[in-house]
Amino acid sequence: MTFKKLIFSMTIFSVFLQGCALTRPPLPEPESIRNKVDLRTDWRKGVNGGFGESSERFTIVPQDEFLYFTTKTGVVYKLSKETGKRIESFDTDLDVSTGVALNGETVYLGTYEAELVAVSLTDKKVLWKKLLTSEILSEPAQVANKLAVQTADGWLSLLNANAGDTLWRIKEDLPALTVRGTSSPLIADGKVVAGFSSGKIKAFGLLNGEQQWEYEVGKPTGRYEIERLSDVDGRLVIVNGIVYATAYNGTVTAVNLSNGRLLWQRSIPSALSVAIQDNVLIVVDLDSRVVALNAQNGSELWIQESLKDRDLGSPAFLREHVAVIDRAGYVHLLNSKSGKIDAVKLADLNLPPGSRMVSDGQQLFILTRNEQVTALTY
Repeated sequence: MTFKKLIFSMTIFSVFLQGCALTRPPLPEPESIRNKVDLRTDWRKGVNGGFGESSERFTIVPQDEFLYFTTKTGVVYKLSKETGKRIESFDTDLDVSTGVALNGETVYLGTYEAELVAVSLTDKKVLWKKLLTSEILSEPAQVANKLAVQTADGWLSLLNANAGDTLWRIKEDLPALTVRGTSSPLIADGKVVAGFSSGKIKAFGLLNGEQQWEYEVGKPTGRYEIERLSDVDGRLVIVNGIVYATAYNGTVTAVNLSNGRLLWQRSIPSALSVAIQDNVLIVVDLDSRVVALNAQNGSELWIQESLKDRDLGSPAFLREHVAVIDRAGYVHLLNSKSGKIDAVKLADLNLPPGSRMVSDGQQLFILTRNEQVTALTY
């Protein structure tokens, strides 16, 4: 192997391991502040298996008074939101690679072995398995007994949620080099909307799979493939008929759901999902700057730069605050109107970059690789 090829291979390897905490030095403690709100731990629950190579892929689904999720070892859980008490659990004995989609007490999940699986928590059994074309790296979407799922090789498939039969599927060509992961598709307004490693978001008819529109969110630029990374890996968000998407090494974009026309676009590269509340959109860029934008026109409201390089995960709204969690395990509450940090709390020690934090508006729920689920509130 030539020296140039060796360097290139090492560079690719470092991209794939970008989420590995072992490759990064410990983070210092954040600057001490006097908390303006009493951010506290409601409960902490040990679970079996943790959340794999990147817990950002694993999501927790709040529904009514309960939480639904799975761990990397295939144990599906239903917990009480109030106490963390286990209501139901079922060990599928699968090598799970994604978070879950939910339809009543039926949970859908994906595996590294390219299987989409339906699990009944009520009956504690696997209802069906569907072998797809490649590993599944993002949770499926479920609406009206339809399941949309993406695989790592660029296929987007729509399946019958009751039996797992394929209704239609399409293929998007992959670039020579991509960030490991895929965006989670969404089903809305009779469309399946998905983001791809090509930097494009596309909408397809729910009934027939015909493409209705596409928009290039992240345009590849640069001489080398690693400079041209433009994956749409952050979870898409649809609010009030607008699709919001982020692109690695690219932009934050808002397009019209009905026709794919651009509404606004900002040059803020991100591999994470945005959060939206009361017309305020929050995005965390690749350097962990937290930026607030007007969700209607993309104008900047504020920017918080003191958390730069702390490897923040996707933001979430908690009441009147924006919550972000860093690799050292600290949750930072930012005032949603000013961006000022109102509270900091150590939620857990030494979290991997990209630890998943989900909010139901009143509580924060954190999934980590150390086999814990933690609930915070104020």
